[in-house]
Amino acid sequence: MVKVWTKIVTLLCVLHSMEAVFMITLPSVEVEKKLEELGKRKPYLMQSPNYASSTLKNLTNVERELHGQPNEAKNLVDLAESLNLTTLVKALEQTGLDNIIDHEGKYTLFAPTNEAFLNIPKWANDIPLKELLSFHIARGLIHSSEIHNDLLARSILSKRDIRLNVYKNGDVVTANGSPISSADYTAHNGVLHIIDRVVVSIYQRGGTIVKELARCPVFKSLTKLITIAGLKDALHAKGPFTLFAPSDEAFAKVPADCMKHLVDNPEMLRQVLLYHVAHGSWFSAGLEDGMSLDSLQDSKLSVTIKEGSVVIGDKAKVTTPDAIGSNGVIHSIDTVLIPPSIEKQLAKMMAKTAKKQKKLIGSNKD
Repeated sequence: MVKVWTKIVTLLCVLHSMEAVFMITLPSVEVEKKLEELGKRKPYLMQSPNYASSTLKNLTNVERELHGQPNEAKNLVDLAESLNLTTLVKALEQTGLDNIIDHEGKYTLFAPTNEAFLNIPKWANDIPLKELLSFHIARGLIHSSEIHNDLLARSILSKRDIRLNVYKNGDVVTANGSPISSADYTAHNGVLHIIDRVVVSIYQRGGTIVKELARCPVFKSLTKLITIAGLKDALHAKGPFTLFAPSDEAFAKVPADCMKHLVDNPEMLRQVLLYHVAHGSWFSAGLEDGMSLDSLQDSKLSVTIKEGSVVIGDKAKVTTPDAIGSNGVIHSIDTVLIPPSIEKQLAKMMAKTAKKQKKLIGSNKD
């Protein structure tokens, strides 16, 4: 069997319950065929963010031209089956969610394609399927005409919201970062929108971006520095925020004397950390080459797309995108960013320290 995943970068360190994980069985021939195709691609977590073309202007008609107008007498599960979303249907039936959404009111189903299920990263196999699917079902009816940027829809997963975003002047619409490719299929008990990816980033109840960071061991340095700088409360706020989070490996590349200066000067450290946070929720599908984002430090953050990779501030490469928190989104980056406004000041402080150290070494030799 073709090995699809050559490298899995784990961003979310999710503590799951002992709930059983249901397995989805697809026809072996179909799986082999899909895997042969997918084995030539990079995993979706590593793909360029410019993969979406869903628009508010033409969302409603793309799939209907292929399948025809669904019968409104159907329930959501029957509707999904008529749209050939067979993997989703099987998963809903195996978890019992088909009965829940058929009997307990109106719902909006964000329905991943069959191919999207094949693209689930291996580390996400530990997520209970019922929990994963519940994060794709919103209470109430949400039609495409009602979607606006940063709209929060209450999912059936306890105290977890589905964040809807509209990017690029309406050319890209996402649900928890997953692009909506076609929309507004109606059933007697709800509405269905087709999405391109399975959402595998599930935050804990009340899991702000700071709390989600603290749960993951690759962000120990950043979590500690946020506390030193007194920014925990600010980043627990409603937001929404986009955090470009340097990993521990990124901080390890910073010279020791530079880190010491930052830790010894909390206000300077505060400015550096705020430079990594942008206003608004910017999932990778909304990032464009040449755009700039407003940081909480009042400086601009440039966005560049180079060979399928997102680069922030001309230096930091996004290694794992689209981790979700209750108040925003987290992208892991491989380099710590220094805001231009304090770059010279920090360089002078480091030069002064280096001069003192050199003088001290010289006096010791005497």
